[in-house]
Amino acid sequence: KTVEMIKKAREQRILFGLSTGRDVNSIQTLLKSWGIDDLVDMIVGTGGAEIYDYTLDLEKAQYPLDGRLIKSIIKHYEDMDCNFAIPEDGILFAPKDDEYIQMLAKADDMDKIIERSKTFHSDEFKSSSHKTASVLYEYMDPRVSKTAGLIEILKLHHIALKEIVTFGDADNDYDMTLNASV
Repeated sequence: KTVEMIKKAREQRILFGLSTGRDVNSIQTLLKSWGIDDLVDMIVGTGGAEIYDYTLDLEKAQYPLDGRLIKSIIKHYEDMDCNFAIPEDGILFAPKDDEYIQMLAKADDMDKIIERSKTFHSDEFKSSSHKTASVLYEYMDPRVSKTAGLIEILKLHHIALKEIVTFGDADNDYDMTLNASV
């Protein structure tokens, strides 16, 4: 039913895109299995840090975390039983191969991860963080958001944020649903 509605929207020359916490490369590999590989005009990925526009064949990444900051974040959690996944070009890099990276994280430990995040601080770098799924807690540059990614890709088409419709089901969807037309 959803695919049929996307097709109808595109027949009316309405652009269709995805905005997700997943990286663009991962989404591109999933589009075919979802049955929408020829229906997506644009992707806002990695929570707004990446954009890919099929209509313009344009890919852009913005505000990656500095490697030294990533090391500091990992060190901050070294006494906890958790692991990290760092996406790069469709590959997840992890400091260790364990049960956590194999399932990304254990949901029952998420409260401890969130509590620890409140004590992280860097004098050299700024970052923000939030829970994006029941098993994922993410750090990113504070300028990264789905709204920022949408604004970046919409500029390419001379479309205002208030002219689009968004929906979502996770914490990282809040800002884009708040800022777009409903």
